[in-house]
Amino acid sequence: MPGGPRTAGCRTCFGGLLAPGLSADRLDRLARALRLSAAAEPAGPDPLAVLLNGSESGGNAATDALWLPPVAAWIEPPAGTDAATLALALSPLLADAAGSDLYVNLTTATAHDLQLGGRLLAALSARHPLDGDRRDDVELALHEAVSNALVHGNLGVAGMQELSARELERFSRDLADRLADPALAARRIVVALRIDPAGDGTAEDGSAGKGRRLATVEILDEGAGFTPGPRTNPGASGRGLDLIGSIADGLEIEDGGRRIRLRFAL
Repeated sequence: MPGGPRTAGCRTCFGGLLAPGLSADRLDRLARALRLSAAAEPAGPDPLAVLLNGSESGGNAATDALWLPPVAAWIEPPAGTDAATLALALSPLLADAAGSDLYVNLTTATAHDLQLGGRLLAALSARHPLDGDRRDDVELALHEAVSNALVHGNLGVAGMQELSARELERFSRDLADRLADPALAARRIVVALRIDPAGDGTAEDGSAGKGRRLATVEILDEGAGFTPGPRTNPGASGRGLDLIGSIADGLEIEDGGRRIRLRFAL
């Protein structure tokens, strides 16, 4: 439970709440309702949860410091939640976050604006520094997986069928149109990242990782899902699963394509 004793399955026991878009008095009331400390800025050793909301926090949502320790969860409050019910809406999200080392729960619009793949890489590498080539590879895989969830999943934009100016124009137009649709832009993306100690060799799916810490990243979207199939046109864009699979040390697809699980030996 957030702010409470550590229980089975709880990796992160949050010590404070940070919300750049809230007034100090409202943040204080909300933090007390959640049994957390109100934080003015990222500081101290205890993990923090930060509330991100583009319409309230403006440029603060993209501040680099908000993606570094001790911040361990990034949550966008549900739309239309008033002050009286905000704590009730956030409690289950914080409980979900407590089961991960890093947790993200944002709308499609906010995640798209933040370039979420790069933000996740910054949060991960701040906790476990990655060598140059490995960092680039992990960032590419995260960017591709997050982009898939946002663009092809939540927004339902079809990939480019060919490398042409006409297809690029169509793709860009579809992306802009669907981001402008409030219902689609409000769909959620959830990312849960866990970092496990170095093991004796293999994860449950048989992926290698002897003597190295293992990062497991689950990405969930609210789209229509998809069924992985053979690529018929290698020159066109798609869900990039071949690229992701060539980088990650493990790749699983579940829930009809709405959940992807990646593993990286660090």
